Amino acid sequence: MNHIIFQKVLPIMNKVGISVIASIASSLLLTHSTYAATLGQNLIVNGDAEQGLGDPIGDAVGTNIPLIPGWNTTGDFSVLKYGATGFNFTNALGNLVSVTLPAIDVTGPTNRGQNLFFGGAGRRSSSAFQSIDVNSLASVIDTSRAVFDLSGWLGGYATDLDIASIEITFLDQTGKPIDIDLPKPSISAPTPTQRNEITGLFFQSTNGYIPVGTRKIDVVLNAAYSRGRVNDAYADNLSLVITQVPENNVPSLMFIGVFCFAVWKLPKKHRVSQQA
Repeated sequence: MNHIIFQKVLPIMNKVGISVIASIASSLLLTHSTYAATLGQNLIVNGDAEQGLGDPIGDAVGTNIPLIPGWNTTGDFSVLKYGATGFNFTNALGNLVSVTLPAIDVTGPTNRGQNLFFGGAGRRSSSAFQSIDVNSLASVIDTSRAVFDLSGWLGGYATDLDIASIEITFLDQTGKPIDIDLPKPSISAPTPTQRNEITGLFFQSTNGYIPVGTRKIDVVLNAAYSRGRVNDAYADNLSLVITQVPENNVPSLMFIGVFCFAVWKLPKKHRVSQQA
């Protein structure tokens, strides 16, 4: 399968929306269930949106949204059936407008089920989140041999600017984020221009080493709303897999990079005195 990688170009409004819902999700993650980890398996619970019910219309909001197993949510985040009928509404001008949602054969994963994640029927940003306990992998992580692969199918509707993105945060034993000075690993849906204004979902992925000391990984799926009657941020087949790199194959450049980062973090005065 060819991986389609797009440069992340998000409007300022979407960046603000993502920051707000990410902050809300981060605070709520402190109280929700945590799931255990196994090497070589997808650690995201219900990453394909197939557990639980999918909305067959696309108009569910608030308490009418079915429970999404494995996830806690904010806003009107929901699960939608492929081929949902959509609905009609009367706009401010008194005109009847139809809301069209992804068809059964919409561009996306070939191994899809019946459902996909949906930003929701409300005019606002939303999110879904879960935590993964990786204490069982501590011996691999703390020898710098744990590699993660984060992937998913993310997309949107035609010219709408609503954007789906996934980010992960590495936490230590106390729940404190690790490497806070570095960008969080993340993937994002292509913009309307990048997907040629095609309604659909597109494969995105990223990978890297898991920082030493990681004991939990928070996963947040953001749906940043921009405009329109609904939040047309879509996602499906989300995956986070951790594998073990053989000890003799761990790149020496990784250790050089860690050393350089440590030197850079030294106080400037200390670095100058060493060079004198």
